[in-house]
Amino acid sequence: MRKNSITVQEIIVGLMLLLAVVYFLGQTIVSKKVVFPEIVEQILAPLISPSITLTPSPTPRARTLAEMDKLFGPCVNLPTLMYHHVEPEAVAIKNKRVGLNVPPEMFKKQMEYLISNNYSIITPKDLIDFFDSGKVLPAKPVMITFDDGYVDIGDVAFPIMREMKIKATIYIPTGLMENFSYLTWAKIEEMKSSGLITFGNHTWSHKNVGADREVVKYEISTADGQLSEKGLGDPKTFVYPYGLENNSTEKLLDEMGYQLAFTTVPGRVMCEKRRLSLPRIRIGNASLSVFGL
Repeated sequence: MRKNSITVQEIIVGLMLLLAVVYFLGQTIVSKKVVFPEIVEQILAPLISPSITLTPSPTPRARTLAEMDKLFGPCVNLPTLMYHHVEPEAVAIKNKRVGLNVPPEMFKKQMEYLISNNYSIITPKDLIDFFDSGKVLPAKPVMITFDDGYVDIGDVAFPIMREMKIKATIYIPTGLMENFSYLTWAKIEEMKSSGLITFGNHTWSHKNVGADREVVKYEISTADGQLSEKGLGDPKTFVYPYGLENNSTEKLLDEMGYQLAFTTVPGRVMCEKRRLSLPRIRIGNASLSVFGL
């Protein structure tokens, strides 16, 4: 026989039904202008007239160059362009890497744009000198970087840069060179000999630096040694594979004497106190004006 008591479940169901009735009455008040005593309206008002307005949080204001300089300086406005592939669009489509590609004809227009708009193409050494000794950079400085060391950088992009005397730095995972679709050491030596192209560390096998610290240390130090053997990698600069930096790897790079390291974080302000987590601008198949230059 059931005891004469109310369970918690029954109480909850009852409250839900009561709320439903109250809500229905509230909607009736709104639609039919039914007048209830003042006390009832006060009880129902929160239900039929929400008092809280939800608004999106304001977007944080970006710091000015002067503010960045005060916090992390010395700083400079230095667009650093990031490329991967420079190959015919049909090839990029076939290999499903359109998002990483700038077709040769567009790449040439972009380099012409820099020249015609009086940009001064500098090297990582120039930025290091700015940080370390306050060396004045030229007006409208810009840097050009390539990630991964793909074969088309040597076969397609380099002839354009050599013709136009464009300087750039290529960041290579040294263990992948000589493999299919990557640069050969002979091509790397040819580009180095032009005086236009320098090379930097991109680990040995393009390993994510989120791996175990000893693994990351092996990757970076092995690539460091191979670059040194080939007369490359001076000054010591680094690009994080996949753009993923972390404090542990920054500390390791600092211990190994690295002076700059670049991410894929969008931005153009380079600051000395953030020299191992510098931003870049990913460049695609469009005029450089689209990317803020």
